[in-house]
Amino acid sequence: MHLVTIKRLERASEEYREAAREIGGWVKIVKAARWRNFEELRATFPDADDVDGFVVFNIRHNRYQLMVVVHYAKFIEDRLTLGHVYVGAFLTHKEYDRWCALTPKGRAEWLQF
Repeated sequence: MHLVTIKRLERASEEYREAAREIGGWVKIVKAARWRNFEELRATFPDADDVDGFVVFNIRHNRYQLMVVVHYAKFIEDRLTLGHVYVGAFLTHKEYDRWCALTPKGRAEWLQF
């Protein structure tokens, strides 16, 4: 998968040092993947959730949530495209709870795509 807006993850790694190793591991796994659908993503990350079209990954045993949008790989002219993962936000659990309380429109506005 092509990872877009990776700078947000670099900033999160600097701000939340205890999560930096897990963020780095997540990046390596995502770059090596070619998911075609959510079920394939879930086979790699069983704790991932689909919330209003956003994929939520738990980091550091649910202390943080990584919010992304995934454009899955697909076949075009018998070739599998790369697919894209767009990083929207890296949230603490408290911030994620506030995000969940918003309307779907408010949730979309919170994330920085």
